[in-house]
Amino acid sequence: MPSYVVTGSSRGLGLGFVRAISSDPEKTVFAVIRSKSSASLLLDFIVKHPHNNVHVIEADNNDANALQNAAATVSEITGGTSNPEILENNLILYFRTNAVGPINTINAFLPLLRAGTTKKCLTISSSLGSPRFTNANDFSTFPSYGMSKAALNLAMAKYASRFRDEGLVFLTISPGLVKTMIGTKEEVDAAYAIFDRMSRKNDPDFEGPITIEQSANDILALLDKATVANSGTFVHRDGRDADYF
Repeated sequence: MPSYVVTGSSRGLGLGFVRAISSDPEKTVFAVIRSKSSASLLLDFIVKHPHNNVHVIEADNNDANALQNAAATVSEITGGTSNPEILENNLILYFRTNAVGPINTINAFLPLLRAGTTKKCLTISSSLGSPRFTNANDFSTFPSYGMSKAALNLAMAKYASRFRDEGLVFLTISPGLVKTMIGTKEEVDAAYAIFDRMSRKNDPDFEGPITIEQSANDILALLDKATVANSGTFVHRDGRDADYF
């Protein structure tokens, strides 16, 4: 598996290189930045990126010792050894965005939800957060992303259990393989083609990539039909059990 070190990755051409290279899941990218506090564009891209193949390393180009440490980090990862700190940071980043963030959002708006008339809340998850899906398809990739979505799935079930008697509905929905990736048309098409091939190995009838509009319309239609009886479930946008294709 080829590896690439890209400096100046927080924005501009450096970030462009990270996006282009990481579109191939067989490649590993080490994005070197001065500070995570000034790399919001890069961090946002990583959170939404379908491949778990970008590693962020903080190192100032003017600091020789920091660059030596960065090289040592790359050596550890590419040599097959485990770096607990990098793993932990990766997990925390995904959990903060995909689990803690939605929970904080729900808690902030919960009084308004309880006082409203519709009383419905949905979150977007992924089948990659399902143990049954993972085991059935031997899907070992994207571990941090999958674990964070599993946490979100359970959190929504907890909300459903807590507020069922009040008539509140909490749904967790897998939106499909939606075309949301950033990049050139060639990069995006190539990345989705890989996912499409992987999915069809397990489901020959897999629908393939869909548009944002199609996914959004289907999700809203499902939400409109949802009742307390559905609360706490994890489903595809068409209502099927999301633990499977």
